[in-house]
Amino acid sequence: MLLTATLVITSVAFGQAPTKTPPAQGPPPKNLTVRPDGHVSANQDPANPENFEVHVVAKGNTLWAISGDVLKNPRLWPQLWEQNEHIINPHWVYPDDKILIRPVTVLSEAKPPEPAPEPPPPPPAPEVEPAPAPPPPPPPPPAPLPLPPEPERTFVLDERKPTPEVKIDDLYCSGFVRVAPIPRNARVISRFDTSSGVLAAEADYVYLSQGSEDGIANGTVYQVVRRTKTLRNPRGRTKDERDLGMHYLEVAYVRVAVTQADFSLARVIHSCGDAIEVGDIMLPFQPIMLPPLERPRSFSPMMTTNSGIKGEIVTTKTVLLSNGSIFAGPNIEPGVNGESISRTNRGIAGDGTIVYLSIGQNRSVKPGDIFIVYRDVETDFDRRVYAGYAVPREINRLKGQRRAIGEVIVVNAGERASTALVTYSADELLFGDSVERR
Repeated sequence: MLLTATLVITSVAFGQAPTKTPPAQGPPPKNLTVRPDGHVSANQDPANPENFEVHVVAKGNTLWAISGDVLKNPRLWPQLWEQNEHIINPHWVYPDDKILIRPVTVLSEAKPPEPAPEPPPPPPAPEVEPAPAPPPPPPPPPAPLPLPPEPERTFVLDERKPTPEVKIDDLYCSGFVRVAPIPRNARVISRFDTSSGVLAAEADYVYLSQGSEDGIANGTVYQVVRRTKTLRNPRGRTKDERDLGMHYLEVAYVRVAVTQADFSLARVIHSCGDAIEVGDIMLPFQPIMLPPLERPRSFSPMMTTNSGIKGEIVTTKTVLLSNGSIFAGPNIEPGVNGESISRTNRGIAGDGTIVYLSIGQNRSVKPGDIFIVYRDVETDFDRRVYAGYAVPREINRLKGQRRAIGEVIVVNAGERASTALVTYSADELLFGDSVERR
């Protein structure tokens, strides 16, 4: 009968436990690097892949799933991890990581050891007189009277959901705002195909407007960005508070494959959800270092902050996606006419979405800063709806009060504006909602 799995370690075949103890899953590693083949990972490449059968990790793969696929038994993942010393934590593998495979013997099909001889029967026990019967147990106590039913709660505060981790796309695909102009001499000039198309997605090739004479080198990674429009905060009191800078949409990342004297050819290695267009700007790739974040973090609608670093939400990424394209179009939000018709024309944000704040490096804001989002308590009622009923004067006690409705984490800080990820929201987040650093 043919064995259906592969030999990893001799001690495993004899039923011994693996020599390495898998660590706890923990938070994802922070020291991510761009590997030579272009993928982002916290793991190194294997030292001798030519001596093994290699399995390339696909998106969503785990060692459990890989063991079930190639070893026909997902429970063999610890043996698979022992063999791949370049995998730091078996709970965190990344797309395009390489896993080494070698034949092992499935434990359930290995020949069991010979059974030990049965021990001799024990000598018969001496006869003893039976002990006197114990007295009967006392009667059980009477059952307690049932408690009255718990009154129904009319006001319920649900526990906060776990705070999500900041993902790669949150760091490198969220867009940014800059006051200083960005160089525009390195740009995408065409897609590499016979039809000279203008849109390029992941794995496509594009022509760049610079070559070796301009310092472009093979293997260099570039960030592809697109100008959208100038962000303004109409509630700002000074010119610097009103004019926040130009917003740039992060489109994709490319790696230079071939260089000529005056142009280059690059491959799209990561897309941020939009296609590269002719005219998009190329910037050298700059890694973003985000400090470790405390988990879990407490949150309450009545929580307060006193850092003094305050700002406002001015817009969301979703309303800027259609701006800056080379294709003709209105570049407006459907159903919204004008800049002041509604707070919603700047976008509505919830968990996992990107917002832009009206403060940046000018107020010492940096990546990793956590802000609480507040909204003022409404006290200005339409008195006509009360039909003669007088609103209590004590309502004035609520003026100036605010309630916490969300949390955001800064992932990119410009001179006057910042990019932030919404990690929690108890209500929709809108233009004008105030933020204060936690």
